[in-house]
Amino acid sequence: MLRDELIDTLRELALEDPQVQALFLGGSLGEGAGDAHSDIDLILVVEPADHRAFVLGARAWLDQVAKLVHWFEPHPGLPLFSAVTKDWVRVDLTVTVTVPGQTHGAKDRLKPLMDRCGAYEALPDRLAPRTADPAKVEAMVREFLRVLGLLTVAVGRREWASAVTGAGLLRQQLISLLIEQLDLPAPPGIKNLARLLPPKDLELVTDLPLAEPNRDSVISTNLAYARLFLPRAKALCERIGAAWPEDFETATRAHLRRELGVDWAGPALGVVE
Repeated sequence: MLRDELIDTLRELALEDPQVQALFLGGSLGEGAGDAHSDIDLILVVEPADHRAFVLGARAWLDQVAKLVHWFEPHPGLPLFSAVTKDWVRVDLTVTVTVPGQTHGAKDRLKPLMDRCGAYEALPDRLAPRTADPAKVEAMVREFLRVLGLLTVAVGRREWASAVTGAGLLRQQLISLLIEQLDLPAPPGIKNLARLLPPKDLELVTDLPLAEPNRDSVISTNLAYARLFLPRAKALCERIGAAWPEDFETATRAHLRRELGVDWAGPALGVVE
């Protein structure tokens, strides 16, 4: 059963189930911006009295119409589930309740598949822009500096595989920072960068160097990422009122100078010998 057929089948299943008060299609498909590779993001609404039982039986509910080969609870204790069918259709399912305000989203981001409780009409037309969380951005900067400083360990031990992994972490932090700058109404999926990022930022991400398992490459790649990440992060911190870890930045810069003879503030992207 392919994706669109499965969506229709799930709608029929919801209509036949008296516990289901509403079923919405979210994600890129709910916004009308999906493509052939988009997964199924479902928000299912039940009465509060039925919530616990439905959450416990959520897999069995989906299994009625789609043979599941993978079932995962990303955040244990929260009613959010990720599944993959035998035909490799990806389904994310959130189970919420009819209490006002518990169905998160807006009319321009959700498509009602069925709604017997009027949950869709209670939604706002659209979500307001969301300013980046200062605590989250500060934590992101601190983690970037921590991983950057660990470069000396990987180089000192000649752990090139670990060094490549570390560079990948810095790359991901840079991409996350570019997304945080956008003040989007809700956190986006990382698989939609081409739709989310401005053309210049998308080009920047696409052209980022990739670390190779040798000394010169891992050092130059780390420095390149630092030169891109840190100025942008500092500007974002200033805009949203986040604290900048000046002492940590200074200590990390001195640490790399002392141990490796490099400085991300230099003009060249190569290794400073």
